[in-house]
Amino acid sequence: MLTVTNIHHSYNQTPVLFDCNLTVAAGQRLAIIGPSGCGKSTLLRIIAGLESDHTGAVWYEGVDITKRPAHQRRIGLMFQDHALFPHLSVADNVAYGLYGQPKSAIAARVASLLQLVGLPDLAHRSPDQLSGGERQRVALARSLAPSPRLLLLDEPFASLDRSLRDRLLDELPQWLAREGVATIYVTHDASEACQIARDLLVMRAGRIVRHGAVAALYNDPQSQFVASLLGMPHSIAYTITPHGITTVFGDLPITAPTTPGRLLIPADVGLMHAGKVPTGHLSGAVTSSFLRAPWQRLRITSLAGDAQFDYDMPQHLAPANGTNVTIPVRLERLTFVANDG
Repeated sequence: MLTVTNIHHSYNQTPVLFDCNLTVAAGQRLAIIGPSGCGKSTLLRIIAGLESDHTGAVWYEGVDITKRPAHQRRIGLMFQDHALFPHLSVADNVAYGLYGQPKSAIAARVASLLQLVGLPDLAHRSPDQLSGGERQRVALARSLAPSPRLLLLDEPFASLDRSLRDRLLDELPQWLAREGVATIYVTHDASEACQIARDLLVMRAGRIVRHGAVAALYNDPQSQFVASLLGMPHSIAYTITPHGITTVFGDLPITAPTTPGRLLIPADVGLMHAGKVPTGHLSGAVTSSFLRAPWQRLRITSLAGDAQFDYDMPQHLAPANGTNVTIPVRLERLTFVANDG
């Protein structure tokens, strides 16, 4: 349905996007994730038609819309700034994009959408009488009103408190499925992306570095950067030996890739108070810790004191600072990534 090819873009002669390509099928939900400043919002604005000074092409439903202005693309937009019209009622805000249709059809569509987003009784209120979450629901209803087949969302819930954001993230996929609309959702929060989308596109410094199903990227992140972005920060450097790999936390008898990199430590391996360290286990000492709700984050330092990594575990199981610990390792569950963090 949407095909973006060979997009390059610069601001004031400074390149910000490099050879970006993506496709979105009808009904697909894709999340674009990456750190601030990586170009994900710029790519979304190019798709929407809000940035025109770029090379490459944007095709939508078999038509080249690269030169078409935003209001002629039939693509829904929703940003963090919901930008409701303060002088219009909730119903009139939702109906704004339906100009020219019969009044009865407009009224039916508005009523249907307000029911969908859980605001059927607020049609006559003004935006200043709504909570932040209610305004975001109205903005979403307005975006869906013209029945776009593609909806672009740029961190729409970033300004909301955590509990409200979680509730809307639970509801949004249901609303999108009922409307049958494909979605591109931009965020820097991997957990949010996975809650919304089935597929992820990872950006770094203006380039698309990974693209695939959520489970595929989690099971095989391939790089320290992607692993960390997806919430897998526990990793240690390794080098290759004739008998396996060696780290400053211990040696493991396992065949690794042919180049040095980093070894991801699964979040559920657990820690044990160290006595004699069994073969195939790693060891270190807890040198500091703090609560990073809901987990206790431990700083594990090698016994030689020359390397560290962080590890999260339930607070009630966390060993005290100064404790020597063993890190059990199931060799079949190890993941190796490139050292590109």
